[in-house]
Amino acid sequence: MLNVIQSATIKADVEIDDFTLRISASRSEVLKERIADLPEQIELPAGAYTVEVYSIDFSEPKFEMPFYYGKATVEIEPGASKEAILICAQGNAGVRVVWSNDFPEMFSTYQAMIYNADGYLNYSATETRTGYFLPGTVSILVMADGQQINAGTITLAAQDMVTANLQPRNIQRGNISFTISIDNTLNLRDVDIIVDPEQPNSQTNPYTIAQAIERQGENEAWVTGYIVGSKPSTGYDFVNGTWQNTNIVIADNISETSDDNVIFVELPTAALRNNLGITGADNHERLHRQVVIKGNLRTYQSRAGLRDITDYSFK
Repeated sequence: MLNVIQSATIKADVEIDDFTLRISASRSEVLKERIADLPEQIELPAGAYTVEVYSIDFSEPKFEMPFYYGKATVEIEPGASKEAILICAQGNAGVRVVWSNDFPEMFSTYQAMIYNADGYLNYSATETRTGYFLPGTVSILVMADGQQINAGTITLAAQDMVTANLQPRNIQRGNISFTISIDNTLNLRDVDIIVDPEQPNSQTNPYTIAQAIERQGENEAWVTGYIVGSKPSTGYDFVNGTWQNTNIVIADNISETSDDNVIFVELPTAALRNNLGITGADNHERLHRQVVIKGNLRTYQSRAGLRDITDYSFK
């Protein structure tokens, strides 16, 4: 027999009755039930069991979605009752973004993307919600007036509640004071992050298509965009025309149809055509994929172009 007692360190507005209890043995699920629907006692064969309780299924970043989790291991003996006490604590970490007052003075538009291997969340200039991530390292990418700025990383642990204070680099500022109130069930901390809009162009800080169009003539530039088609043999209808293996067309968004807002990428060699081109049945899946390419920003086919490719990778 197994008696399950729920003891939780959670927010007052979380209903434990809606939590899910899962019992497993040797990686096989024995029982999975909503706590409110459980009997007072559960009969199980003798053996070792893992008992888990959780508030939601959480696998990718989400706004306003704290996740509570508890786990215990019990050994059931024949004819005996065993009590499992499960302590639930927040299993993910929250991140809130606060923009300094200098951002609206320096940029007309700005937003941040915080991401990890599980997914991403976009924080607009007016976003006040807390985004939640599984423990681990998250990266911060800021878009300010069309420029992509890598703002660094934050390492998150379960129960962390982090305020990321974003501020531009080299801004003259006066004194500032902080008041931080800490709930003893959470790890509240502020992280000051300097957003440097003057980072050098690199594979991790490539030009957007809009920036690459403005910088025609520059050598050894990294550019990122989505493959949206290929320039046909005549004209510039790269979306509906007959695709060529000699080039691809990349844009800042996958629905772009204007040849004024794209970069035409020359693929002069068989290797580049095989690895970047979209012609041929095996290569159609590359359409709409994001790619990062290094080359010289030179006019191609009378349009803004990228030529002499020396490096590339898909995102």
